[in-house]
Amino acid sequence: MKKQAKNLLMDKLHRGVVYTCIGLTLYGSYMLGQRFYRYFTVIKPARLAEEQRMLEAGAGPGPLVSADSAPTLKT
Repeated sequence: MKKQAKNLLMDKLHRGVVYTCIGLTLYGSYMLGQRFYRYFTVIKPARLAEEQRMLEAGAGPGPLVSADSAPTLKT
């Protein structure tokens, strides 16, 4: 294989890899944008509405879960 032909092949392969990386970056940015949009338009308002409903019903925040399993502090 001539040096020029080898370089041409490598250039085409490199261009393909670069285009693939650009495509994956654009697709990933789109998907990340969709997740942000869904969080701020669907999930967060629903969570706030559920929290407000629970507060109106008289339920406070749930109990704090402690990682300590000892019933008392021994000194």
